[in-house]
Amino acid sequence: MGVEESWAGIAAWLKANAPVTANAIRPPAPGTLIRSLQGEAPNGWPGELSTLYRLADGAERSTAGYIYPRYRPLPLEEVGRTRQMLLGIEAQVGEAANAAFEREQNSPLYRNLRMLHQAGSGVPLPEPQKPYDPAKAEADDAGTRASFFISPFLPIAEDGSGDFLFVDLRGGRQHGCVGEYFKGDADWRPAIWPSVEALLEDILSSLESGRPVFSSRPSVVNGSLTWEYAQP
Repeated sequence: MGVEESWAGIAAWLKANAPVTANAIRPPAPGTLIRSLQGEAPNGWPGELSTLYRLADGAERSTAGYIYPRYRPLPLEEVGRTRQMLLGIEAQVGEAANAAFEREQNSPLYRNLRMLHQAGSGVPLPEPQKPYDPAKAEADDAGTRASFFISPFLPIAEDGSGDFLFVDLRGGRQHGCVGEYFKGDADWRPAIWPSVEALLEDILSSLESGRPVFSSRPSVVNGSLTWEYAQP
């Protein structure tokens, strides 16, 4: 099942069962905006992501817009702003962490302890890695934990409290996988879906069957789709 078929099924289900949420779906994103954001990704976008935004530009900011389990799909203009905001926050926090790291590395106590350990073992100690190294994280394959938000992470949905679903646009076998970014724990676990297509297929299957997806079960309240926590 492709993106077009899955999205058509989701839209049809919402129109029939959750019309308030169906009305929150935005028209297709402008092609110029899609191409602009694509051009910022060295490894490009998976075709399915472009296809999705050519079908619908996310959902309006409202309680009815949570089409994904616990997440509202972001319009592309919000995608760009959110990405820059998260990169700015990570840079500020990361540079402070690196400064603290450098102070520790250069402290007399730390240097003496390294010398004592090395003299006792006779084996040179590897140089410790600084905590914030976006260039190294961006060079890793998609699906590899970065531990902070990096440029190839493209936020595609938000939960309204600072957590996001993102597409990992780094290269490698898992290019285009979908992960979850927490404001406190970053990308703390492996990718949840191998692709945007798999995400949409799971959502459609859950809507049609009522089975949980991503620990959430769909229900409709006053014409709006809601996702209730379902214990694994």
